[in-house]
Amino acid sequence: MADVLIEITLLGGETDYGYKRYAPGEVLRGNLTVYPDSDLKCKNLHLRLLWHTAGRGTQFLEKVQEQNMFSGTLSGGSPRSFDFEFVLPQQPWSFEGHYISTVWKVQAQVDVAWASDPKGEALFVLRPSASNR
Repeated sequence: MADVLIEITLLGGETDYGYKRYAPGEVLRGNLTVYPDSDLKCKNLHLRLLWHTAGRGTQFLEKVQEQNMFSGTLSGGSPRSFDFEFVLPQQPWSFEGHYISTVWKVQAQVDVAWASDPKGEALFVLRPSASNR
């Protein structure tokens, strides 16, 4: 199987402790670039807006939105770029606590037959700015 590098760039937002921060209801815009090292038959290139809990207790994962970006052959040595946007929901806000955290991310997955699906992700913070809380 071909090696695939997946790069997700989040645009706009404010930098908050090393991550991009977006407010609830804001439009998150970005760019997805896929770099296959050889030809790769892609059943689907999925892009998902997800949040999950991390830490102690029951783990929870929710797919908020999904976009199918591409289907077909990704040519080796030729990067493919796709612009995207998601309207962010009002909640849950990002949270980092001692026992549990709520983590938001944009995740890309190349759906290929008979092999592990290559994935990439970009984490971000969902919460209003300190002046709006």
